[in-house]
Amino acid sequence: MASPTMQTNIIRERKKSNQGKKRKAKLRTNGSTKSDAELFGDK
Repeated sequence: MASPTMQTNIIRERKKSNQGKKRKAKLRTNGSTKSDAELFGDK
């Protein structure tokens, strides 16, 4: 049987990975760097 600390750590890891799923998926697909057009406007 796992110790209480180990159980808590596993719960926290799983919570962290589940939090912000939409944001994380968006970052994976679109990236976190803004495009030149967004930064400097269309020229």
